[in-house]
Amino acid sequence: MPLPVTIVPVSTHEELTTFVTFPWEVYRDHPLWVPPIVKDDMALLSPGKHPFWETARRKLFMAMRGDRAVGRIAAIVDDKSNSYWQEKCGAFGFFECLPDDEAALALLRSAAQWLRDQGMDFMRGPLNPSTNYTCGLLVEGFDVPPGLMMPWNPPYYAKMLHRFCMRKEQDLLAYHIYKDRVQVAPWIESELARLKKKGDFTFRRSKKATLARDVEIMLQIYGESWAKNFAFSPLSETESRALVKELVSFLDPRFFVLFFHGDEPAGGMVALPNFNPLLRRLNGRMGLSALWHYLVSRRKIRESYRIMLFGIREKYRLLGLPLLLFDYMLAQARAQADFRWVEGSWVLEDNAAVDDLIEDFGGEACKRYRIYRKDLL
Repeated sequence: MPLPVTIVPVSTHEELTTFVTFPWEVYRDHPLWVPPIVKDDMALLSPGKHPFWETARRKLFMAMRGDRAVGRIAAIVDDKSNSYWQEKCGAFGFFECLPDDEAALALLRSAAQWLRDQGMDFMRGPLNPSTNYTCGLLVEGFDVPPGLMMPWNPPYYAKMLHRFCMRKEQDLLAYHIYKDRVQVAPWIESELARLKKKGDFTFRRSKKATLARDVEIMLQIYGESWAKNFAFSPLSETESRALVKELVSFLDPRFFVLFFHGDEPAGGMVALPNFNPLLRRLNGRMGLSALWHYLVSRRKIRESYRIMLFGIREKYRLLGLPLLLFDYMLAQARAQADFRWVEGSWVLEDNAAVDDLIEDFGGEACKRYRIYRKDLL
């Protein structure tokens, strides 16, 4: 007989370390999984170290069978997001579990009860810890490697959530545009020629000297353009500063462009090199060998990019700016000898304007991620 499942709240640094390193137990035989950097996840989950927790709180749980960890989950209340939407949403995230249905149900029940005790009306996730970070559960495209900062999980996770009576709330799509298969719709070619001749917009590619300020501008555009979208979570000032610092450290200025209407920033796009080949080599640890691992994997890193930030101020959306942004980014990518594909992710499945635009530029939907919801009342 197997040992019974017990749910243990995480309270000590040692327990947090077990929580953060548990995924290695789940994914030891899954080559498409991308290991996170342990110290980064430790900081992300530590109130007082990461600015997200200045306006949020969480409870972490481990599922144990005897002395063996078999699952984990985080229950999260994002007060800033709840105030913005005037709702009482409790999130779950950082969910990982061995193929153990009893443990999964016990974890989900524990998270739901804690959120209920916090006065929340419903539970949404997975959010790790919000839509500004890694989110969603992979439900289609398990044979396709994930893009940078996009999750990969075993197919059985969806069944675990279904058994807990969680339902789909929203799907997020990932698109690939392949260099050797780009077939831009004919109407786009003529429209781009017209827009460039008209000259309503100018663009500026970022450079090292202006990178930090440009990222700040991009985040302002992102906040305005996504403000009405599903589960948008506004960034605090300290979160924005932390994100600026993080992006500046590894962003390739060639793949960061801002478009202007007169002197006003109108839209922008940021694509990041795919560092996943490096992350797999690092296997969670940054050390003296990190530079060597980078040099070995840098060619593979340059083979693909992920469009991570994309935003256009509402008053400019119908003036052709989306076409100019995508045209610029694809031109930059195709100019790189090693480039093979770019991923656009994630995109709301019901955002027809963006979905259709990507497909008109030759994009192919290759992965589907799901956000689930369960009422707690």
